[in-house]
Amino acid sequence: MKTPIKVLSASALLAMSLSGCVEQDATLQLKGGVLATTGEGENACVMPSDYDSVVVFSSSGFIAGQELRDFGQPLVGDEYVPGTRNAFQLGVAFLNRLPDSRNVGATGGGGSGGFEGLYLDQNAITVTGARVNVPADLNKFAGFGSVDFPEARRDFSALVESGGGSVVMRVPLIEGSTELDVLNDFVLSTAANQITFVFTVQLVGETLSGNEVTSNIYQYPVTICPSCNVGTSGVCAVAE
Repeated sequence: MKTPIKVLSASALLAMSLSGCVEQDATLQLKGGVLATTGEGENACVMPSDYDSVVVFSSSGFIAGQELRDFGQPLVGDEYVPGTRNAFQLGVAFLNRLPDSRNVGATGGGGSGGFEGLYLDQNAITVTGARVNVPADLNKFAGFGSVDFPEARRDFSALVESGGGSVVMRVPLIEGSTELDVLNDFVLSTAANQITFVFTVQLVGETLSGNEVTSNIYQYPVTICPSCNVGTSGVCAVAE
């Protein structure tokens, strides 16, 4: 006989169950829950090549705490992503919606044509990282308040060309045992078996002309089960 599972859900979970709407007017447009794909019986996964080719998504995630501590995040089946113990990654795709600004004929001082013929893309965006949070206003639990998960910065560098350039990659929602323990300990303090938290992700960067930009804020619900041994969401799905 299975033991009934006691579950707590964030007050905003129902509203966010569609994995967060994308703001269509964002300069840097972000969507998440992106999954790589593989064939039946294969262990190698392939990420989509660009924003428009993303067709497989997950609407929410699940973390089996014991599995993540011992092995990491699954790739597919019982194969695990190397170096992901105590870490959980989210596939994302982002698109530069600024118009194409590439011009020919830039010259270097003196007018002798030192850089003549060089393409300059002033609207290209260098994404320098992401802000990841479990904000209190989206994660309030009756009788227990909200989890104390300080906003984290994930540093990386990705250049996104103007006029529809895009990047597909993975960003850590949880990075390291300290962050995982904060969430696990909160669940244990409530005497629940598992709790669903709403994470937020926002990209930050600047254009090559020096203007700071941010993406829309993407919201992704993740259920944390500290004592579960299996079930952690993988980064890959078997293509149909």
